[in-house]
Amino acid sequence: MMAIPIPVTQTKIATVPWGIPITNEVNRLTTVTTPSVWVTPTLQNGWTIFGAVQYRKLGDMVQARGRANGTVSFVTMFNLPAGFRPTVDTVFPTTCVAGGAWTPCAIYVTGAGDVQAIGPGTMTSISIVFAFSVTP
Repeated sequence: MMAIPIPVTQTKIATVPWGIPITNEVNRLTTVTTPSVWVTPTLQNGWTIFGAVQYRKLGDMVQARGRANGTVSFVTMFNLPAGFRPTVDTVFPTTCVAGGAWTPCAIYVTGAGDVQAIGPGTMTSISIVFAFSVTP
């Protein structure tokens, strides 16, 4: 026989028309998180924005999008502020233009918030698309 757990007492906030009570816990679990505004970082080390480069936070998830022009791998393109950094160094697959053609590359984001491009020496631009949780 399976034991039935004792329900946790919750504060009843409302009752929907079909009779299901909305408790503070249901409300907490179903609240839609409003994303922060998109932020345009200052690029560095010869990297420039091609169209747009932006990041934002949605709950505990950081999202980034855009494209940057540059030719130097393994240097910081921009830095994410505290609260927007991964808990561990992370590599994200992406594409870049190298030798006039799209080719596989990567974006490396450090726990210190440094965002770096990883690509061949002929790289001229890179797509920036990544998302990660700031929660360990």
